[in-house]
Amino acid sequence: MFRSASGLMLVSSLALGACAHSKIPNTSIDDTEENREILAVVDAYHAAIENRDADAVLALVSDEFYEDNGNTDREDDYGKTQLAESLRSEFEKTEKVQLGLRVDGIVIEDDKAEAFVQYNLKARTEFPSGKKWKTSSDRARMTLVRINEKWLITAGL
Repeated sequence: MFRSASGLMLVSSLALGACAHSKIPNTSIDDTEENREILAVVDAYHAAIENRDADAVLALVSDEFYEDNGNTDREDDYGKTQLAESLRSEFEKTEKVQLGLRVDGIVIEDDKAEAFVQYNLKARTEFPSGKKWKTSSDRARMTLVRINEKWLITAGL
């Protein structure tokens, strides 16, 4: 009995190991080509925000971008045009940005994806009372769509 139980455990372990994906270093994300593509978009977004480069952010965003801010109030919804205006306005008033991003999970279904992101933002911004640091942190669900073999952000910024 001991031999068969150990043999069964060894075979089970090997079978499970063959199905398991390795992880992308320093993440809990399966190491797949698509997951790496999504992480590359998130990394490019991170760099664009820290560089206060509105055009670089907008290059990552789909023309179908629509943000509802996670609520049912349509007054605060916006599309890519309003995003562009907001980025340019905010970056103009901002001296420095420090953005920490951690992707906790990625779900891909066909040509749609969601990246679950934890962010911490610090920005030195001009206010009527002078320059001050503002901070925020939250969790976001960045949604993306693959168009012509390229992943673009459709919501969640």
